[in-house]
Amino acid sequence: MSVLYVSPTGQDTHEGTAQFPFKTITHALRQARPGGIVQLASGTYQAGEQFPLVVPAGVTVAGSQAQSVTIQGGGSYRADSDAAGAQATVTANAAVVLGDRAQVREVTITNPQGTGLLTSTGAALIVNSRLFRCQQHGALINGHAHPFLSKNEFIENKATGLLMDGQAKGEVRNNRFERNAYGISLTQSASPLIIRNQLSDNRYAIVAADQVRPVLRQNKASNSEEVALWTQDRAQPDIGHPQDLGYNQFDGQTHDIRNDAVRPIVTAGNQLNPIRVQGRITYLASEIPDEAAIPAVLLGNVEPRPTANPSPTSPFTPKATTPSLESRFNDLVGHWSAPFVEALAEKNLVKGFLDGTFLPDTQVTRAQFAALVAAAFSEAKSRRSISRFPDVSATFWAAQAIRFAQSRGFISGFPDGSFRPNAPLTRVQAMVALVNGLDIGSGRSDSLLIYRDRDQVPSYAIESVAVATDRQMVISYPDPYTLRPLEPITRAETTALVHQALVAADRLPHIASPFIPKAAIATPNFTDLSRQHWAADFIEPLVEKRLLSGFRDGSFRPDAPMTRAQFAAVLVSAFNPAPKRSALVFRDVPDDFWAASAIQKAYRARFISGFPDLTFDPNFPLTKLQALLALVSGLALRSISPPEVQSLSGYRDQSDIPNYAVSALATATQLGLVFNHPQVDELRPNRTATRAEVSAMVYQALVLDKAVPAVTSPYQVILS
Repeated sequence: MSVLYVSPTGQDTHEGTAQFPFKTITHALRQARPGGIVQLASGTYQAGEQFPLVVPAGVTVAGSQAQSVTIQGGGSYRADSDAAGAQATVTANAAVVLGDRAQVREVTITNPQGTGLLTSTGAALIVNSRLFRCQQHGALINGHAHPFLSKNEFIENKATGLLMDGQAKGEVRNNRFERNAYGISLTQSASPLIIRNQLSDNRYAIVAADQVRPVLRQNKASNSEEVALWTQDRAQPDIGHPQDLGYNQFDGQTHDIRNDAVRPIVTAGNQLNPIRVQGRITYLASEIPDEAAIPAVLLGNVEPRPTANPSPTSPFTPKATTPSLESRFNDLVGHWSAPFVEALAEKNLVKGFLDGTFLPDTQVTRAQFAALVAAAFSEAKSRRSISRFPDVSATFWAAQAIRFAQSRGFISGFPDGSFRPNAPLTRVQAMVALVNGLDIGSGRSDSLLIYRDRDQVPSYAIESVAVATDRQMVISYPDPYTLRPLEPITRAETTALVHQALVAADRLPHIASPFIPKAAIATPNFTDLSRQHWAADFIEPLVEKRLLSGFRDGSFRPDAPMTRAQFAAVLVSAFNPAPKRSALVFRDVPDDFWAASAIQKAYRARFISGFPDLTFDPNFPLTKLQALLALVSGLALRSISPPEVQSLSGYRDQSDIPNYAVSALATATQLGLVFNHPQVDELRPNRTATRAEVSAMVYQALVLDKAVPAVTSPYQVILS
């Protein structure tokens, strides 16, 4: 991978190095190749540039921080569109155009004549940038593009902060939209995922028209001058439903929601004022049991691998049995579930009916499920207080089992205080119940990629279904890779699921079955990680070992910042550390936070600490200095030879190292934990650590532990 440096004070006749940079981005892009980086120095890029700046596929344009690097200008560009279902070409005035897998990071883009940024194809990445005061749109996504936009600011754009049309998809996550005419505008057939964005002081926060079908989750649209969400034509936005709540906030001075579309909008779990709603709105109550009411914010993070898998060679692991389709029940002979039902019937955990049948395809009620759980996991310890349900009398046949299952964390009531004992249980609710009750570890969201209908898994259940998949608890007949999460679960499916939970707990032997989906080992085939990337040789082995993962859009984002929560998860996954100090409750890490357990383990192992105000700031980026200090501290590493300070003399920015960190950084340098890209003699200790840098550090720490083979790299600091 090559890095081309550009500075307003440079010359295009130069070599494009850090010492002799080019002057224009235009010239650098002509030299750039896929996997390369165009690194921009602080300043404004306008004079001498030929707009639009077309960033080729796989090339990254990066600044140091958005506020200090500005691209200003625009030029005509012919872009593909898909209006009315027919391929067409439209002309737009744009400042920057991104190709497939091209990236823009930490720059400000302003176009006084038109649109700031445009992409029409592939999976571009726009991160930590500002789309500011463009005459038309901050960003225009059209054609079949499916980009990822995260942590950007769309501010004071005359028309729209973000316009998505054609058949554009992709993900819009954690962005800010302020003082635009339209914050987000969706037209034609666009269907992006829009999640956890802040939209404030826009005239209209979100407008959905034509036949768009976006998914909106956990967005906050506040102080909209007119309407927070305006739907038109045949638009069908998904803002939440009873099994997957929206958690959006809509606040408009005229209307919170204005629905002028043909169909009514279904809302569940959103914050809005019914008085400020116009048009047909269908209000639905939550159908999610209380224990799952908070969504598991898991996508786009690195999660710890399951830790409770028994070793295949362990003498305590029961040997697998040979399945048989014979059964004591006359309607189960030859049935796919016969081996599982027989195994539980042998333990007297399930029974048939007086006529000798089992009725395997009959739906299971919540009360029946509680009874089976109470029988199968009778040794489980109480973990929560018991609520009294008005629809479960003391004389109800399953009252005691319901109390047991509730106190052990398997199942709870609904937000209205009821239990609904005779209501059918869905497949996903059963999985969530067993994973919660057994408390069997964390899951990886990429485990769900094997399912054809993974988009039907509610957000609150993603982690639990991932755990159940990784632990081979899931059984799906007739197609193991069609999950059918929202369908009612049958007696046969419930019995098989409980059987597999007992196998996961080492209580029963494994039964081979073609209907158990196998979670594919994550492969390093990421859209934004080429073999030429400097850290590919470190990232790929860690992914193959399931020590870290990419994102749901197929990217790894090697040059994106690593958050403190993600780092804690990687540390726990890679080193499974023993505790060295007592636990500490952090005020900003709730129990249901996806990395709460990993953060506690990393803290107790002295890898990483919180702040004096008892916060951890889990989503804040980690610095390179913090990452190296954590590894030295948590692994109790020691210097090879004194004097320590001499080990740091090769860094040209040695003066940036704080005194308290000198010893630890010298140790890290001596042990080969330091990777400096693109300049090996430039440490940059206080800069944000990228996911690639952390991957390389963790890999080298595993090399020291002789857990993985050594990998050579020109960017690893090696003392002579």
